[in-house]
Amino acid sequence: MLDIGSYSMQSVVMEPSRKPATHDKDGHDLELHTKVKRVTDKFSECIHIVANEPSLGLFRIQEHVRKTLPQLAHTKVELAQLQQKVQGSCYDVDYAINAMESLKESKRPLSNMETMLKSAIITKKHLNDKVTDRWVILDPAPNLGVLVSGSEQRLPPPSKDSVK
Repeated sequence: MLDIGSYSMQSVVMEPSRKPATHDKDGHDLELHTKVKRVTDKFSECIHIVANEPSLGLFRIQEHVRKTLPQLAHTKVELAQLQQKVQGSCYDVDYAINAMESLKESKRPLSNMETMLKSAIITKKHLNDKVTDRWVILDPAPNLGVLVSGSEQRLPPPSKDSVK
């Protein structure tokens, strides 16, 4: 290597892009010192955030609960009232369903009763027709009558209501 003054040929040829280092008067590298300071500041900030994060998180939770708790309590009361109304409506519907099922079951006895009533009405009409045909009123005195057919029984004459 050739020595030309204070520069060495090798340093100029091998490291052309390297800037000369700036040093303070004690010989420390200033660029390295600023980088180290920046890293330690960032690290310190991260430690501070991590140390305070649980407190901050709990504060946010407390704040959220304080804001939403009254609304949640009101909603809970409304929900309980709605549940009571729905339960009452369900009981009403169940009662109505049971009533309808019992009506379905009573169809047969009701139709039997209808048939018997029709039969009784027809029988009553036949009896009225036969009784009015068989009675001859001899004496206009009330409640006296004589059978034409020769039977010896005395029966009261039919009233006007029963003839209809």
